[in-house]
Amino acid sequence: MMKVRFMLLLTLYLIIQNTFAVAAPVVTGNKVDSASKIKVIMRDNGYTLGDIIAMHVEFNLAKGLVFDPNSVPLNGPVNNWLDLREVKMVEVKNADESSNINIDFSWQVFGTVEHAQTIKIPAIQLQTIPADDDANARNTANNKPLAITIPAQGFRLSPVLPPTITENTHRPYAPPLRFDTRTPLTIGLTCLILGLLCGTLWLWLLDKISWWPRNPGPIAKLSRQLRMLGVAQQATFNIDNIRSIHSALASSAGQSLYPNSLENLFDKAPYLAADKAEITQFFLQTWALFFENKRQLTIDSIAVADTLKWIKRAAVAERLFRATQLNVSSTKSARLIANHSVNGAIKA
Repeated sequence: MMKVRFMLLLTLYLIIQNTFAVAAPVVTGNKVDSASKIKVIMRDNGYTLGDIIAMHVEFNLAKGLVFDPNSVPLNGPVNNWLDLREVKMVEVKNADESSNINIDFSWQVFGTVEHAQTIKIPAIQLQTIPADDDANARNTANNKPLAITIPAQGFRLSPVLPPTITENTHRPYAPPLRFDTRTPLTIGLTCLILGLLCGTLWLWLLDKISWWPRNPGPIAKLSRQLRMLGVAQQATFNIDNIRSIHSALASSAGQSLYPNSLENLFDKAPYLAADKAEITQFFLQTWALFFENKRQLTIDSIAVADTLKWIKRAAVAERLFRATQLNVSSTKSARLIANHSVNGAIKA
């Protein structure tokens, strides 16, 4: 019995529910609460200055209602802090001949706030137009324009700038940073010194330094040795000085020199021919002093100044002669290499 009563009550409940059920909300008349029938999709937080706000609006129009596309707002500024950048509308017919309207709004914020707060996009007024152009039909209730209101939508706007920072005491102006002059000066001096060293080395390799020949000969070495010993300040030569001069002349001749073989010196070293008389006189005097034991000859009879003069001239002549010989040797070597290359190319 209880089961039968329960089944009767359940059946009665279902019948009452079906009797008072309402269909899906659509805009059907000219006086309706359109806000409850409009679907708005929009993110309502996380916005700041310059952000784009995407808002999607969707609603249905009952059969017989025609949406007015001219009621959709145009692109442009809405107020002093909001612009409507883009609007896209799509209208689709449903199976029951009602219309589905989809509108996409793109808003851009051009304002900021000091603290995060909720800002509202203004409400949008849309409308329908009469389906029949007949003047009589326009006066009917079904063909009167229907106002559709998209309610204002709030979103949370965040500040861009930090809160104002107050200072009770102002910091003094910091003096400008001093330009580092020591480091560039050190680098400049180092580069200058390295450049001078490289230039000096290059001149030495080219044998362009008169007082520092690259490959000095025996006479040049002798002149340097006598200058370092300060012989020019001496009144007379000593025995070591004279032996050094003899040794340099023998090295230039490539053999030991005697009075009867002195001519070999000028054959082997033709650059000494300009000072042949002075060299011959010096050699014979010092030879007689060492080996002939002539009492009338003394070491004081050999003039220091005159001897140093022909030694300096001979050193310069020797250097020039050796430089010429070096250039000639280089030219011959280059010619030999070129000839070998040509001969190899001809044989190939």
